[in-house]
Amino acid sequence: MKIAIGQIDTVLGDVSKNLNKIEHYIDMAVEKGCELVVFPELALSGYNLRDLVYEVAIEQDGNVVRDLANRSAYIDIAVGFAQKENGYYFNSAMYLSGGDVVHIHKKNYLPDYGMFEEARYFSRGLSIDTFKTRMGNTTILICEDAFHVSSHYEAFANQTELLIILSASPFWSDYRSMKWQMWENLSKTYAQLNSSFVLFANRTGFEDGVGFFGRSFVVDPMGNIIKEAVFLKEELLIVELDYRDIERAKLRLPILKNEERLWIKG
Repeated sequence: MKIAIGQIDTVLGDVSKNLNKIEHYIDMAVEKGCELVVFPELALSGYNLRDLVYEVAIEQDGNVVRDLANRSAYIDIAVGFAQKENGYYFNSAMYLSGGDVVHIHKKNYLPDYGMFEEARYFSRGLSIDTFKTRMGNTTILICEDAFHVSSHYEAFANQTELLIILSASPFWSDYRSMKWQMWENLSKTYAQLNSSFVLFANRTGFEDGVGFFGRSFVVDPMGNIIKEAVFLKEELLIVELDYRDIERAKLRLPILKNEERLWIKG
């Protein structure tokens, strides 16, 4: 199974330009024979939207979604966007396949500390769902979602095989660590506990003086980083996944088989 991560920079508030870039990366992934391409959090709009969210949010039945759905006839697509639904606004991600929107995840945990103001402008989603794709049982988290154990419990309980994390994570460091090391440690841990692949798609570039570090990566079910993208540059990261690794991981660390209470009803 060949997948791609489109680690891109975005233009704040310009959905048309961002869509053109996303479609360009989709075309490249199709040419490389990929079956899935993943883009970062709010890739269609840029991150620091504030009041712009009311101008750039798109609806599920709009032209932008239709354009991407048409391209998903050739490759599965996961992409972050600002969503308008029934007069409310969400930090969302859609998964498209076979010409249709298969699933939309609304970010559950909206950060409101430090530089983050998401809770001021977005409504929060209320569920973490797992859905079927040709990649197997698939779950999408958006950035802050991944820092909450409850999110991973849902993925674990639903026997997720592919965990997709879309992020717009800004860069920081101190004398002990770099920001991406935190993401790597978290993803390695949950890949092993869930016996699943983890795709971390992070944006890059600068926006309102904030730098987004990139360093997107893919982790196998044994907790090994298969491949990682570059720092602060755009890249189409292409990785081959061997789904037999899931079975190997379950044999080596058979945690799921002892969770009978999740599978027995009543």
